Amino acid sequence: MALKPADEKICAVTCIDPEKVEQIKKRLANLDVMVDIFKAMGDDTRFKLIYALWHGELCVCDLAQVVDMTVAAVSYHLRYLRSLRLVHCDKRGKFVYYRLDDDHIADLVSIALAHSREEKARKRS
Repeated sequence: MALKPADEKICAVTCIDPEKVEQIKKRLANLDVMVDIFKAMGDDTRFKLIYALWHGELCVCDLAQVVDMTVAAVSYHLRYLRSLRLVHCDKRGKFVYYRLDDDHIADLVSIALAHSREEKARKRS
């Protein structure tokens, strides 16, 4: 007779598949860039900036207004996002315009938005 765990959402006994564990452990060693991307997007301000740029290109002044911060503070966050190649900028005359670096970043935002809408709908029902 197996012992019943205190929390029924965990295994009642320990049984490890060494091959699967080793395969996954090897893959975990190569996640640095992905972890950095999700860390960057996990910050409120940086995600708001990415979300704003998901809607289209904006200059730094507009982005500062969107997130209610100074241009200097926004520039700090944008520099970090640029270092991870999440956003790209172009200087045009006296203005600097930002956009998402590529479609992969837009896809991450779209997926997160779809998931959040599903969660809200699920909670209402």
